[in-house]
Amino acid sequence: MKKLLTSLALCLVTVLAGETQAQTLDKAAEAAAKKLFDVQAIGIELTLQGEYVGKDGEKRMGAQVVARGDKSFHALVLEGGLPGDGWDGGRYGLLESGPLSEGRAEFRSLTDEGTSAILDGNGLTLKRGDRSIVMKRVERKSETLGQKPPADAIVLFGGAKPNVDAFEERKDIEGATAPVMFEGNLMAGAVTKRKFRDYTLHVEFMTGWEPQNIPWRRADAGIYQLARYEVAIGDSFGFDFDLSGATSKSRPKLLDDPKKTTKFPTVKGTSDPRVCGSVFTYPSKTPNSCLPPLVWQTLDIDVKAPRFDDKGKKTSKAVISVKLNGHQTVDKLEVNGPTPHGFKGPETADGPIWFEAFGRRVLYRNIWVLERP
Repeated sequence: MKKLLTSLALCLVTVLAGETQAQTLDKAAEAAAKKLFDVQAIGIELTLQGEYVGKDGEKRMGAQVVARGDKSFHALVLEGGLPGDGWDGGRYGLLESGPLSEGRAEFRSLTDEGTSAILDGNGLTLKRGDRSIVMKRVERKSETLGQKPPADAIVLFGGAKPNVDAFEERKDIEGATAPVMFEGNLMAGAVTKRKFRDYTLHVEFMTGWEPQNIPWRRADAGIYQLARYEVAIGDSFGFDFDLSGATSKSRPKLLDDPKKTTKFPTVKGTSDPRVCGSVFTYPSKTPNSCLPPLVWQTLDIDVKAPRFDDKGKKTSKAVISVKLNGHQTVDKLEVNGPTPHGFKGPETADGPIWFEAFGRRVLYRNIWVLERP
């Protein structure tokens, strides 16, 4: 990833007063971006990864199949359906495959010796004892995808001719100095010129293809509200653990020694794993509703800025609510203070919205803000 970061350190261009022109990707940077976002270059792994649904008798079931690099996969088998559509975050099973061979991957269960599966172009065939359950691939879309901005909304990026006029040239923690566009979309790494106070923010985003990594090494980024409170973005699709080793409290016991036999880590600590759509440093409390990489997703964020008295003393905390793909991930969370890596300095009554770069592995479109009085 260092090569990607280096190649995206680009030269600035001269701009007209009141306008900001996106930096131009050089050949190396464009090639690096295509490895993350070019669907045609990825191949069969992308066509097999995704969500599957089926029935075990009368009982609905869901599965999330995740590419893990080297043409191998893991899967979460969810009792009741998919996140936000039947699965309540409770019981599930873990499957892990060997390398894909002739369009077919064979899975073993890490939590149930009587369960296995086969993945191919026909779907995911789950075997439980003498029962075979055929699960078909589905492609879900957020209910707010493509939502048009209200008449009184402030459009930050989008429309017939997207531009970066709403963003300023400002160095962030990676040294990026100006917004970048790739194939008509905004790349992560931009700060709004305008400051906001209380508002609703609609964002559509796409995470890049990084099957060799785990959260939060997949498309690690964030959107900082008032430049200080991070709503986390990352490819947490189909994961029940994060980089810290925190795992779902509902995880069943693994059959084997995970240090020798599996990419699933041992359980560490007692906190829930952090997922896409959470507020950074605050554990997630709802089922992981992240969709696969290279699929457009939505974040709908409500922000109430902190309040201060005449002497500058804080009288109330910032309050944030988040919906990821239409599912509530954060509900009126009172944020104790700035999250790490935000703008330096004390909390303020307003601030810009900062789309963190951190490798520029996320694309954005259809970004608008509806201010509240």
